[in-house]
Amino acid sequence: MNKPLPKVAILEDDPDCRTLLRYMLGFEHDVYFAQCGADLLKRVDCGSVDVVLLDIQLPREDGFSIARAIRRASRVPIVFVSALDADDAVVKGLNIGGDDYVTKPFSQAVLTARIRNLLRREPDSTQPPSAHVRVGGFRLDLDRSVLIDDKGRALPLTEMEARVLALLMQNGGVPVTRDDLYRSIHGRDWDRMSREIDVHVSNLRRKLELTFGLVDALRHVRGTGYRLCLTTFGAEI
Repeated sequence: MNKPLPKVAILEDDPDCRTLLRYMLGFEHDVYFAQCGADLLKRVDCGSVDVVLLDIQLPREDGFSIARAIRRASRVPIVFVSALDADDAVVKGLNIGGDDYVTKPFSQAVLTARIRNLLRREPDSTQPPSAHVRVGGFRLDLDRSVLIDDKGRALPLTEMEARVLALLMQNGGVPVTRDDLYRSIHGRDWDRMSREIDVHVSNLRRKLELTFGLVDALRHVRGTGYRLCLTTFGAEI
């Protein structure tokens, strides 16, 4: 019995790009072209999608808003496919919950490799090992994705930011590689073309400083990754 082809749902308004995507993916994937955001969300809700390819600049809709709606109901992998190549667009897409971002024009080899990596993700591998992590005067609640200090002040985080911070806190100041951080939130090896980890760490640094006044809380370790500065978090060393 033949193994079912992975199901890829695509929302793309450009007819030429739709034709190209069908040619690139049609041999190894079951390709479905959604007519609009509502159609795509209905397809995702039915559980009949393995990967979503989502354009951002749509004539009557915003791809970012559609991605947010998907994330409220599903963890299906989302790949943004867009002509927007500015850093702020990439950062926004990843912060919303996108798993990857491919800029147009793209090659068949790159796009299929990115999809293949997402399909290798284990369904349960992204679940955090425990509900709470404590360091110094701070407690990270992974169920609610919120960091709370000993004064009761709360810092809301995205789910991905919380998972990155949890691993850094659990390692007690020992450097953590980008590969380990990426694997902890996605369940697969780090794609060295991806800037996702750096984006999450940058956002965490900014939020920690603005909310708690924690400066230099997450330190870059050259050639390795990142580590938590324990003294900044009020932990004994």
